[in-house]
Amino acid sequence: MPFSPCVPKVSPGGELPPVDASLRFVLNASPGMVWLSDAHGRLLYFNEAWASATGLRLDSFKPDDAWNLVHPDDRERLNAASGTFSGNPTSFEYRLKQADGAYRWVLERVQPWRNEAGRPLGYLGSALDIQDQKEHEHRLALITLRQTSLTCFSRVALEQSSPEEINREALRLFCEHLAVDAALLVLRDRAEEPLRVFAHRGLAEELPPPVLLISNATGATLGYPDDRDDFPVDALWMQAASWAEGVAIPVDPQDPQVGWLIGLRAATGRQAIGPLHYARDLASILAIAHARYRAQIKLREGEERAQQVQKMEAVGLLAGGVAHDFNNLLTAIRCFAELLRDDLADPEQCSRVDDILHASSRASHLVRQLLAFSRQDVTQTETLDLNTLVDDLRGFIRSLLSEHVRIEVELAETPAWCRADSKQLEQVLFNLCLNARDVMITDGVLTLRVVAGHTAPDGSRRVRLSVGDTGPGIPPEVQARLFQPFYSTKARGRGTGLGLATSLNIVRAFGGDLTYETELGRGTVFHLDLPEIEDPLTAYDQAQADAAEQRPAHLLLVEDDDLVRSVTRMLAESLGHRVTVFGDSREACAWAAKTGLLDIDVLVTDIVMPGMNGYALSKRLREIKPDLRVFYMSGYVDDATTLEAMEQPGVFFLSKPFSSEDFAAKLAAALAS
Repeated sequence: MPFSPCVPKVSPGGELPPVDASLRFVLNASPGMVWLSDAHGRLLYFNEAWASATGLRLDSFKPDDAWNLVHPDDRERLNAASGTFSGNPTSFEYRLKQADGAYRWVLERVQPWRNEAGRPLGYLGSALDIQDQKEHEHRLALITLRQTSLTCFSRVALEQSSPEEINREALRLFCEHLAVDAALLVLRDRAEEPLRVFAHRGLAEELPPPVLLISNATGATLGYPDDRDDFPVDALWMQAASWAEGVAIPVDPQDPQVGWLIGLRAATGRQAIGPLHYARDLASILAIAHARYRAQIKLREGEERAQQVQKMEAVGLLAGGVAHDFNNLLTAIRCFAELLRDDLADPEQCSRVDDILHASSRASHLVRQLLAFSRQDVTQTETLDLNTLVDDLRGFIRSLLSEHVRIEVELAETPAWCRADSKQLEQVLFNLCLNARDVMITDGVLTLRVVAGHTAPDGSRRVRLSVGDTGPGIPPEVQARLFQPFYSTKARGRGTGLGLATSLNIVRAFGGDLTYETELGRGTVFHLDLPEIEDPLTAYDQAQADAAEQRPAHLLLVEDDDLVRSVTRMLAESLGHRVTVFGDSREACAWAAKTGLLDIDVLVTDIVMPGMNGYALSKRLREIKPDLRVFYMSGYVDDATTLEAMEQPGVFFLSKPFSSEDFAAKLAAALAS
């Protein structure tokens, strides 16, 4: 272009010929912008294309006019480049001011016009508009920059970065590349949980609630205000906060309820928010990162559960190792004490025996907790009425409570029938009542309520037993670990931490659930829900009713523990039955082979015995007498095959430790079958 700094400091070789009509015709015919100057840099001519682009006229052109057309940011660079111009053909890129005031990029080539001796006569410049090329290069550079940023963000997301770091970086890129003033990430942790703001940028720390109002929108990208009815931020809040524009990108287009990546802009008039494809790619990486993080959490939870299972297996092995012998001792203590109490007339001595029975009951309760939680306790499912269960235990529960706690019982108007193990449900009820007692430091009320025909959320019919207290309620930090094994808020030595965990396992084993409602300062209510069944009368109930009418029978008793064998014999004989006793399974088999078991009505046997266990013994004896009824006694079963055997017809089971009443009722049921 015609500006003096481009002219080399050399002596001119003469004057250029005048620009005649033919030369002007040639220069004006060129599509590019062309100018011509003498060797001193004085402008001689510029063509119509140059005049049209710049708006200058040749007759009013001043020497500084050309330099003023150069963009201010390009002048220093162009001046430095022209200082190295030696007179050889050279190209320059700069922004040239147009007639409308805008700047456009041009590529200008300057070359000397020489005489025959090679001395410059002047200079010819031609400039091409390369604005479109520059814009294309800029777009390519932005694309490259964005792709690079996505690649870097992918590395951040896939490395061991925290979700907070990932969210922060995602929102920074979102704001920078989409030219928005603020951004927020709205997600849900799990499908059943509400959406919440995980991270935000450019907003106040305290977000008003309307930000969290997410609509049932489709999986399409949404814009505000065009899609204000579906936009996942409340429109009234948008107006109050002076947000003029917005865009919402679904994190998962297939399921918009997973969450949204939202950008907000305070003023309109700028270019449209975009590019949206970049935002979608960013959201996709975010979705993968959060899915990976949730998978890691589930993996950790699975590992913790596996460790818990291993811990429980260890507890089960430990419990099983002591339960058999311990339950034998408790059986002997309890039954001998009951027999002794029946023979005593002195009330004071009877009271002392009752203390022995109460202590044995507490010890039995602890063993059953361990076995039930480790799933090595034996379940005897029967038909129960929760009204009867609660009413029968009302007095015993009253004895467990402190003097300052009173009990209120509200039974259902109709029987609340269900199928469960009565002993295990009693254990659950005791656990809940003891927990309620321990939280009521001062005066309080323990409420037991039975409801028949309760409708569960899934529409099924349930019976409900509720245990409520007027204690302080359960703090949120305790609620998170309420059913965790070995977790206890009681003082050391006051609790095992197994009560609620065991209760939950028991209830779920019978198809039910254990839930709670709590309010700080008002108390807590636990709800035990079980499937409701039709009004029945089981063989066990009938056997209890007819126990007094049983004819004398001949029992074959096989028990390896001397104390249990002795007390069981005494109980059976006190009921009028004849008993043949063995302490070893093999001896019993030998005797049976000789006698043929012709007059034996029931086999009463322990399950866990050295050499041949009770199940193997019963199989051997049933080969001799196929219709032999079997009555198992045990507090611990460590063999899956034995558990299956107890589901066979003609088999009855009584869990140790048992009372004399339990033994009489179960034996009557076996004889009546």
